[in-house]
Order: sequence, then C-alpha cells, then structure tokens
Amino acid sequence: MKKITLLITFLLMINFFLGVTYADEENPGVETTDTNVESQVPTEEKQDEYFEVKAKVLEASEPKKIENGSMEDTVQEVKVEILEGEYDTQEFTTNYILSYDIEGRILAYELKPGDKVWVQLIKKPDGKATIEIENTIRQNYIYFMLILFLLSIILVGGKRGIKAIIGLIITVLAVYFILIKGILAGYNPIMMSIFTSLVIIVLTFIIIGGGINKKIFTAATGTFGGVVVAGIVASIFSYLLKLSGAGEDAIQLSISSTNLNFNFRDLIFAGIVISALGACMDVGMSISSSLDEIRLKTKDMDWLDLFKSGMNIGKDIIGTMANTLILAYVGGALTLVLLFISCNFSFVQILNKETIAQEVISAIAGSMGVVYTVPITAFVYSFLNKNKTIYKTVSDNKVEGNRSLKI
Repeated sequence: MKKITLLITFLLMINFFLGVTYADEENPGVETTDTNVESQVPTEEKQDEYFEVKAKVLEASEPKKIENGSMEDTVQEVKVEILEGEYDTQEFTTNYILSYDIEGRILAYELKPGDKVWVQLIKKPDGKATIEIENTIRQNYIYFMLILFLLSIILVGGKRGIKAIIGLIITVLAVYFILIKGILAGYNPIMMSIFTSLVIIVLTFIIIGGGINKKIFTAATGTFGGVVVAGIVASIFSYLLKLSGAGEDAIQLSISSTNLNFNFRDLIFAGIVISALGACMDVGMSISSSLDEIRLKTKDMDWLDLFKSGMNIGKDIIGTMANTLILAYVGGALTLVLLFISCNFSFVQILNKETIAQEVISAIAGSMGVVYTVPITAFVYSFLNKNKTIYKTVSDNKVEGNRSLKI
C-alpha cells in the first residue's frame, strides 16, 4: 500500500509542476483585479451566452422530413426538461436533427422519452433562452462497461488481476498528468512521450513483478528499446512521406481552439510511441518471464542458449502481436477506407491520402517496435546471466555420493 501511495504522490507532483508551468505560460504578467468587466459593457452590446447542460427527454415525435433550403433533413420534435443550472426544471421544445449528411443516408439514433441528453442552452440578453440538442449522454454506459472490464480482470486474474488494475490506473494517470498536461504546457511531444513511456514501464513492471530484479529490468529495457525503435521509424518515414500530422478532425479543432498551437508532426511520434507501448510491454514481459523460468528449470544452459531460446519464443509471439497492431489500425480506418472505395478511389489514390498514409506508418512502425523488442529483451537477459556459476543437471565428472562439480 505504501508503494502505491508513493507512486500516486509522484504522479500528482509532476501534474502540479506541469499545471503551474502551463498557468504561467498561458497568463504571463496578468494581474487579477476585482473590476466587474460585465458592468462596464453597455446593455445593448451584450451578446448571447452559451451553456452546456444536461436535460431529460419528456416527449419525442416520430421522425419527419423537413426542407432546409436545397437540402432535406430528418428531424424529431423533442420536448426536454433542463436538469441543472439557472433554467433547472424548465421545459423547452426543439427540433433534433437526425441526418448527418446531405442525402440523409446516415442517421443518428432516435430519441425516446426518458433519454438523457446534452443541450446547448443559448441565453439572450433579455433573459429568454433557446436550446439545441448536442448529443446523448453516454458516460454512464461507459462507466458500467469499465466496471465490468475491471471485475472480469479480477475474476480471471485473481491477485495478479488486482495488480494489473493498479498498473492500468498508473498508465491512465501517467498519460493524462504527464503526457497530455505536459504537451498542453508547451513541452516537446517527443520528449514527453518518451518520458511518459519510461514512467509507465518502470512503475507498471515494479507493481506486476513485485519489485526490481533482473527479470523486471530486462522486460523494461526491451520494452523501452522497442518503443524507441517504433518512434524513430515513425519519425523517419513521416518526414520522407511529408506527413503534416493534421487530419480533418485536428484541423477543425485547431480552428476553434485558437489559443493552442501544437506541433502536429511531433504528435505523430508521440501517438505511435504510446500506441506501441502496450504491445511492446506484453512482448518484453512474456520473453523475460519465459527465460527466467527456463533458467531456473534448466541449470546447464549457457547465455548463448538462453539468447536462442528467447529468440525462438519471440518468433512465435511476433506474428500475433504484429497482427494485433495491424488489425487495430485497420479497424480504426475501416470506415474511411470503405468511403474512399465507394467514391471510386483507386488503391494508389487511397494509399496517398495523408490520413491513410499516417495510419499505415503507425501500424508498421508500431509492429517494428514489437519485432525489435524480441532481440533486445533476449540479449539483455542472456547478457545479465552470462557469468553465472551453475551446476549441470547431469555432470560428466560426477563422483559417487558427492554433488556435481562446478562449471
């Protein structure tokens, strides 16, 4: 328990440092005063105020088609009750647009009475308000799925499952408080991704392995070597392919967030390193644990035999882990690929699209990180055990009644 407390304290200290740095850079030399700025603005110049609030659907009509200029939208007439804020318990009626595209082929789910939604409440200067339904509230189901996932880990993994959950919590905290906060504070994404990976690797393996030993050190070294290889490959080919790192979603968000200025090219490196980290950790720990078990059970193996065994184990792992990464990226880009094909784009045209090229680079670079984790882990473990004095299982110099001679 003391170790866990120290780990969480360490992450919170890093978050505090990054938070202070970010605040200082965001508002340099700004002095706080008690002046009421709103009172200085003439009433006639006041603008609309916007709020995001929760609401509950009271009534929802059947979907219908309405003309919107040259387009036709599918809408529902919905009556909602505001659940929080200044307009709590007040009821509003609005049209909820279900159609995403001009042709109306992609439709959102219909709302039903009892559904919870996020609405944008627009308050006019005269106090009157209107609403627009933004989205359905989904977090409760996500929380339920997360709890189900954690319970499954405990049910199947037992005590080791609890350690796995602790490692998962550390990973989430490190990604948010170190990587994300660090990038927002203006630190280089490449350096932050490497530092975050190192923190996750060390803390997770210490928790899972029960402390620092040669097995844990080997797994950590192999994993870190693999993610660095993935990042280097990604950087080289991102430069050769002239990838900007700014997809359509990134462009839209960067336009609306004018106070942020990310280096999208460096974010490619950071994203690939973090994406490959889990797979590399899996491979590194699997090989390290296997070699540790082999060394304990088979006393007459030298360091070269250990290295060969590690490579043989790794060869079986490489295929499945590489497939895991490739299929994960393919699944993420599947909808986009299908849309390109349906629009009669050729394979070469699709491959040259920046969004697709970036996914391809990410998949291949991540898989290469997994591949190189194998020899790095196998070599480090065998190297650390090359000078060990061991006893042969069957000695050529065995003397009756005595222990076999040292070799």
